[in-house]
Amino acid sequence: MSEPFILFGEQHTQALTYSFSIIAALCVIGNFLSSKVQDVFTKLIGISLLVFEATKPFIYIYGFDKPWETYLPLHMCNFSAVLIGLFLLQKKKNQMFFELPFYWGIGGATMALLTPDLTEAWPDIEFFMFFYGHGQIILGIFFALAVLKYRPYLQNFWKMAVITILLLLPILIVNLVIGGEANYWYLMNTPEGESLMDLMPAPPYHMLGVVPLALVVFFITYVPFLIWDKTKKA
Repeated sequence: MSEPFILFGEQHTQALTYSFSIIAALCVIGNFLSSKVQDVFTKLIGISLLVFEATKPFIYIYGFDKPWETYLPLHMCNFSAVLIGLFLLQKKKNQMFFELPFYWGIGGATMALLTPDLTEAWPDIEFFMFFYGHGQIILGIFFALAVLKYRPYLQNFWKMAVITILLLLPILIVNLVIGGEANYWYLMNTPEGESLMDLMPAPPYHMLGVVPLALVVFFITYVPFLIWDKTKKA
């Protein structure tokens, strides 16, 4: 019998500790692998991301009788997982397939791990799948950063921001067409669990606060590279 999920309770803090420790360890180990083994490891992470995203809706909908309206792979983190998964599998890598998940994943998946949209804790299967799914998004991004030595660039920042904002309208339309409890990108309502969105105006006006906050988070995500570039020029 699962217990109610408690934000930053014992189970949450343990899951965060294990997740970030494993991600850090794999990124460190990746730097000591031969190029051939490193390439295999890279592809395994990419395959894991894509397989998980492809099978997760079926597991939830058919395995756990969840409503299909709310378990389609249409959230920002789903897009992040697919793009970074494809990036890791590409022979000639597409920079945009890295930079979009970089902002969406570090900003979105990290926030998701810190403030999970969960109502029940372990051993509820959704608790495991939530941390596994979001954790491997962070792993894919940081493996590309720390091991493959890819990075975002300031000249692409506003391009990524504009793409994100332009996607809001089609995602809103999808929510309206599906109806029911569809809430992709949390455009219709705030997450069930506690989050920063609780501090925003009541839906749908919460997006007036969420969009600027997201852009600020995106920029903060880039700040370490801005500092690094200025340090190299000094």
